[in-house]
Amino acid sequence: MDGTLNNTHSINLGSRGHPLPDDLLAEILSYLPAKTFLRLLSVCKTFHRLSSNSRFLLKQTHHNNVISGFFFHINNIPGPLFLIDPYAGVPTISLKFLSHMRAIILGSAGGLVFVLHRKDGALWVYNPARRTRCQLPSPPSNYCKSGGIAVRFMNDGDGVTKDYKLVYLSRTPAESSLHRCQIYDSFAKVWTMDKELDFGRMELHLDNPVVCDDVVFWPSSHSKTYERMDHYVVAFDVRKECTQIIRLPKEAAVAYVDTIGIGKWEDKSLCLIHYDMCACVFGLWLLRKTNDGPTGWVRAHEVSLGQIGFKGTPDVNSIMLSEVAMTTLLVFTIEKETYSYDIKDGELKNLAYLPTYYSPRLIPYSNTLRPCASAI
Repeated sequence: MDGTLNNTHSINLGSRGHPLPDDLLAEILSYLPAKTFLRLLSVCKTFHRLSSNSRFLLKQTHHNNVISGFFFHINNIPGPLFLIDPYAGVPTISLKFLSHMRAIILGSAGGLVFVLHRKDGALWVYNPARRTRCQLPSPPSNYCKSGGIAVRFMNDGDGVTKDYKLVYLSRTPAESSLHRCQIYDSFAKVWTMDKELDFGRMELHLDNPVVCDDVVFWPSSHSKTYERMDHYVVAFDVRKECTQIIRLPKEAAVAYVDTIGIGKWEDKSLCLIHYDMCACVFGLWLLRKTNDGPTGWVRAHEVSLGQIGFKGTPDVNSIMLSEVAMTTLLVFTIEKETYSYDIKDGELKNLAYLPTYYSPRLIPYSNTLRPCASAI
């Protein structure tokens, strides 16, 4: 097993006369990415038993719940999977299945990929690493449409997640501020909510919401009309089933050519990302509660494209934050190239080349063994 773990030494799994206890062996193996573990199934019966042990699968998911790569989704057509972690990955047959099934990837969380079938409008959940899938019950409207999903994983008291609540947000046909918001409970296997709620008059970036505890955040996109409107972030409280409009900081005034996005900072705070096209600067703002006042934005970081090697005034199409291992990556797309910038050490990498000028959706993926769900 030498070389299968990043930044670790080789692991001695014990000798023939002194093998490691099964619980300790399971703990060690739970740190492996799904691809690496699955390659070990033929080694011994213990490894094979672990592959069907729900407790082990959830523990491996807990230890590997970091971004290992991205699905590229162009014009609602699943594209390639680009990996950041060289030890992660999914079988080629899973990628071919996703790309040829006429499906729309609504989102991904915890190693699960949520997919809308174009043919019948059915909603499915996949684990491409394990090649398992499960159809979810149809929403109360009995019809799904293109939108976005957010997943709030539940906790069993030991820090290991098992069930989840799926927030499915889609636009209403009418030109209004209402969005259709539906919630699915994986434990009860039912949709517990189906409401039209006010999410503001602007379009929303539904691709990569941020979940902090019981609150889901989406940033605004462009206006539905030609009138000038200030951008904002929408907060939806899953437990209270209510929304809040959070205005952006005055210092982060968004021009028409600017790009905004959101991410999760150090796995606890909402982070606003504002790319100023004129200054060619990324500004990062954290949403924080003050001791004696309301929630407000605090400027946390600034990245100049000129200082990291770019020339001119690049047009940034997509932007997001990803927690990878022990650092935070700023991921962005300029024309046909996708880059990552390590905020801690300042390293810039060219992640992928796309043979299209259309702005891709970057859907983060974690290489886990998480079970899909029980069949309906």
